Amino acid sequence: MTNMKRKILGLVSLLSCTTSLTYALPFERCPGEAFLIQDRVAQLYSVDLATGFSKPLSTPGWTSAKMNALAFNLSDSYLYAYNYETGSISRLGADNSVAELNANMQGLSFFVGDISPTENAYYFYRSGSDYGLYRLSLDSLSDDYLSLQKVISGAALNLKIYDMAFHPSNGMVYAVDNQGALWKIDISNNTAEKLGNTGESGTFGAAYFDVDGNLYISRNNDGLIFQIDVSQSTPKAVRFASGPASSNNDGARCALAPIVTSGIAIADFGSAPDSYASSLQNNGARHAKGNGELYLGASISYEADAKLSELGNATTENDGVAFLNTPLRGKSSLVSVESSGAGLLSAWADWNGDGNFSDDEQWLVDHPVAAGAAMLSYTAPTDAAIGESWMRFRLSTTPGLTSQGGAPDGEVEDYAIEIAEQPATTIFYPGENDRATLAFEDNWPLMGDYDMNDVVIQYRLAKRQLGDSLTHIEIEGEVVAHGASYHNGFAFRLPGLNRDDVIEALSHLSINGLPQASVMEPDQDDAIVIIAEDLHQYTTPGENCRYYRTEPGCGSNIQMRFSATITLQTGVPSERLGDFPFDPFLFATPGYARNYLFGEAPGRRFEIHLRGMAPTSAFQQNFLGRGDDASNTNVYYVNQNNMPWAMNIPAKWDYPSEYMDIHYAYPKFHDHIRSSGKEHLDWYNRENANTKNIFNR
Repeated sequence: MTNMKRKILGLVSLLSCTTSLTYALPFERCPGEAFLIQDRVAQLYSVDLATGFSKPLSTPGWTSAKMNALAFNLSDSYLYAYNYETGSISRLGADNSVAELNANMQGLSFFVGDISPTENAYYFYRSGSDYGLYRLSLDSLSDDYLSLQKVISGAALNLKIYDMAFHPSNGMVYAVDNQGALWKIDISNNTAEKLGNTGESGTFGAAYFDVDGNLYISRNNDGLIFQIDVSQSTPKAVRFASGPASSNNDGARCALAPIVTSGIAIADFGSAPDSYASSLQNNGARHAKGNGELYLGASISYEADAKLSELGNATTENDGVAFLNTPLRGKSSLVSVESSGAGLLSAWADWNGDGNFSDDEQWLVDHPVAAGAAMLSYTAPTDAAIGESWMRFRLSTTPGLTSQGGAPDGEVEDYAIEIAEQPATTIFYPGENDRATLAFEDNWPLMGDYDMNDVVIQYRLAKRQLGDSLTHIEIEGEVVAHGASYHNGFAFRLPGLNRDDVIEALSHLSINGLPQASVMEPDQDDAIVIIAEDLHQYTTPGENCRYYRTEPGCGSNIQMRFSATITLQTGVPSERLGDFPFDPFLFATPGYARNYLFGEAPGRRFEIHLRGMAPTSAFQQNFLGRGDDASNTNVYYVNQNNMPWAMNIPAKWDYPSEYMDIHYAYPKFHDHIRSSGKEHLDWYNRENANTKNIFNR
């Protein structure tokens, strides 16, 4: 075919697509932002990968179609996408134009794709032995223009990926599968190489490169953006920014563009020395301009990069936090924080003085603040390094920020502090680095199957005191099993303390890192910490499983973790607080029925406590003595054989599998109970278990 014929055929093909092609406006030659297409009716966004800030580019009604496999074409500066409505390819312009190309897609649909930066060809991938990697020429002068061709069979290339991206210079295609494995696909010789595991798993629906060869992947369910240096021998995913989340996600960008244009003020940065991750090069804490309405103090400034400070020479731009007293080892100290509006505040302190903020040095997690000033309390650890250090505050509407990386709005402020000596005592149960176990049979007052796995919680308690006065109580743990059909709430009563002893405004509860609206149970004189009203809201059985982590093959990852810090009024005597493990108990979730001994849903009137612990004032006393319950005024929550419905074990415990009576899992248990706890004190150790009858993940 002559060149003239190719040009004529190309022109005819171009005109046959739609007249809007003629007038569509291309994007900037190589734009620095990333593009993201989301939702079942496609919406197009621009995303600043450095901060995660996104904004809509498409206008309402620009399309009625679902689109995916988004790609940026360097040859003409347009975006392309697979269109599920037409079963073909759409070309997207900067003016919201959507032009349909009459591509021969062989009846196939795709959600994974990218355009080669060197050959003006669109590559698609679909998993399965009948599919594979396909090439579609976008060159109107080529013989195979808009004709789909398979280049690698699905038998040779079978990856669980949700997007892929071309490297800006080496011609390779890269993708991260749902298990976190990084793959390099060589389209020149039809091979794929696994480069290692990045350390992050999930559905990565958007993948991008920058001009330096760094790969960026966005996870659908939480919107987190990770950066991967694909040139490393063991490439790892580094959390880079918090972007938009969506169940339907696909991304594209010009791979030859840098993430940030040099010298352009893009964000607010931290100001601590760079060992604390302040500069962009070190993935420093940074906040996008966004709408500019959320910040700390009276104003905010934006920079091209961090203006680093040294100890004793902190930046004067920080004006949102006032320290009301010197941080003292083991002592509660106060800061006043002023916010321009509603947001989530997090804070870190370099307690050990090693020049960085570690995860366990975060003392404030997504604390809700409103416009105006808020008083906050923190406590320096008893082993905090004495001397100069740094503290970082981050305000944003995005939850779950770490001490570094990008955020789409808000501000970061760093402060030089000096930690002084203060004697204090922290007492842990069962130990600072250990966990105890609570196990419940929730069919009380009937014995049920007595497998003691209806609710199993591993936890740790701590009480902090200065001299003879309590300052804080800490409760943290995780639900490791939930073999219950009934809906149960979970709580701790702090024996000996009243609700008035607690400073509720400075007390916090988080579940899975998310702050909860309240901590203390209202309308009670006793200090009762409600961890959850219904554990079923947080635990779900796995596929083909009836219960959560109690049946063979049903060993999902832990789904519910909780952490509570209870701040006490000044001067509460430590001797008033009862002994560890305090008083953990279950209660019935309101509105849900129990067993046949109750004519109606008992709600909060129903409780199950450890053996010997009296119920709270919310309990209906005439429930005692029903069914198998043999409680009396001296001993509560036991049957006539002294068997309990709740147990505390001062160690991590391997609980029985579903429907397995505890006696068959731990043969020495009954003898331990019959001896009133004097014999077989180690009955719960794994070496004393019948291991075939305990839960094994």
